[in-house]
Amino acid sequence: MSTAAPTPAWTPEFKDLWPTLLLRRRLPGHEEHADTLVELVEKMDREHEQLTARFQAVDIFELDHPGIAWLRECIDESVQAYFHRVGMDYGIKWSVSGWSNTNRFGDYHAPHNHAWSYLSGTYYLKMPEESDVEPRQSRAPSAAISFYDPRAAASMLAVAGETLGNYEFTLRPEAGNLMLWDSALTHSVHANLSRETRITISFNISLTWTEQNLGER
Repeated sequence: MSTAAPTPAWTPEFKDLWPTLLLRRRLPGHEEHADTLVELVEKMDREHEQLTARFQAVDIFELDHPGIAWLRECIDESVQAYFHRVGMDYGIKWSVSGWSNTNRFGDYHAPHNHAWSYLSGTYYLKMPEESDVEPRQSRAPSAAISFYDPRAAASMLAVAGETLGNYEFTLRPEAGNLMLWDSALTHSVHANLSRETRITISFNISLTWTEQNLGER
């Protein structure tokens, strides 16, 4: 059978099953709030030992800070956009909790997920310039984030040209970006190979369950 078959005269019907959505946007107002938020995170990092590892110690969204209030509004808009995209256009109640991450030279996050929540995300407050990184042999960009195919056996066969054939999707967000994804999706953060810190604010979205939330099984 030829591998270069002509386009059929009939019209096939395709259905995307269980798509994995990743929302990415640049936040308006980032330049206005970035400096004060960096100062806030650096102050918290000095006052709380191992703040990134002990992320439940301080909920950053409980702080009375204009930059945090702005970020909360941006997250609310992003969550609403995600809900609309997946067809959840009814009244949904949710809560957000968050923490700051300060990654110094060599710091990374091993593959993990946040499966106790519904959605997870990160706001990229400060990202080192790629030109500042130390010489390395790593195949991934410094301080990049990777997402991994949730299909259990997907890594067993990768076919060139298949859009879903890559088990790992890696990108390096810019400062000012916000990303949002399914909390069950495994992801990791590659080592920061710059002497400049990588500062982010991560968050989880938890639903307040009601009868409206109960889907058919």
